[in-house]
Amino acid sequence: MKIPEILRTDQIDNAVLLLSSYYNKPQPGKTTLRSGARFDDWAGGGDAPDVANTITADDFLAASFLSVRFSPKAVMGILEHRRDDVADLLAQIPVDLDLVDVTHENFKSVLGEESAAWQLWDLFRGKDLEGNESWGIGPTKASKLMARKRPRLIPIWDSVVRNETGLKDSGTQWSDWHEVLTQNEGALARHLDDIQHRADLQHSISPLRVMDVVLWMRGTGGITQPPTGEDETA
Repeated sequence: MKIPEILRTDQIDNAVLLLSSYYNKPQPGKTTLRSGARFDDWAGGGDAPDVANTITADDFLAASFLSVRFSPKAVMGILEHRRDDVADLLAQIPVDLDLVDVTHENFKSVLGEESAAWQLWDLFRGKDLEGNESWGIGPTKASKLMARKRPRLIPIWDSVVRNETGLKDSGTQWSDWHEVLTQNEGALARHLDDIQHRADLQHSISPLRVMDVVLWMRGTGGITQPPTGEDETA
């Protein structure tokens, strides 16, 4: 996977403009900020100490700010029947670990197919459900829930990310992003920090969220067009 052009160092002015427009300026033709600008800090954030290891209604609400909708069956199923399972898995996933700081030796235990993170991904996707019991949570919705709980570790996946990066599907996204972020002693992660610093946001966000927003704004022409489509990051 190659670093998308908008995330290259020679494009920093454009990336700063995209990030600042998303968080600091009203949507085109409106007087309010994009709903997605509240995803990170809604109700104190999904990784706040008192809620970091549990799933809450506010997590579903915050994820919905990114143009996805969860069925009542999914919300009730997870909150009422799988909350303890989610809590057990979240307790095993580091809150204060950035994806770029995951060593190659530890990647498998943190984000590999046997890891708690992967198990939580499968739980949110309802992999153990059948037929009419399905929650209808695909990779986009699952990634937004996981990014809400672990914004420093889990990237968001949607059709715009796929198109902007050339990734074929969500199955290898964690390892692909890890490879790119750890190249050149973490140069891309430092660049994402620079973008955020220059954008002068009202509250801090994770480098992965910087990456997601810049890619989404670039991929949708977000400065001049309102967001469309449920599978995108609003």
